[in-house]
Amino acid sequence: MKRLTSVKLFAAPKRAGKTKARLERAKLVIVAARARAAETAQQCTIQRSTMRPPTVLQRRRLVGRFSGKF
Repeated sequence: MKRLTSVKLFAAPKRAGKTKARLERAKLVIVAARARAAETAQQCTIQRSTMRPPTVLQRRRLVGRFSGKF
């Protein structure tokens, strides 16, 4: 088992600052990704509402595809 010295255990201020900056950037990336996901979900919802329901032939084909029959 390795023993950590106090220097290794407690990060230097420079390194701590870099870590803080990296965490802040990561938070911004996550916020941007959430915003994009919400926008995409909203667009999909709008798109689905304007789509027509499938015809009888399309439903039969889809049922056959998802039931494992070929």
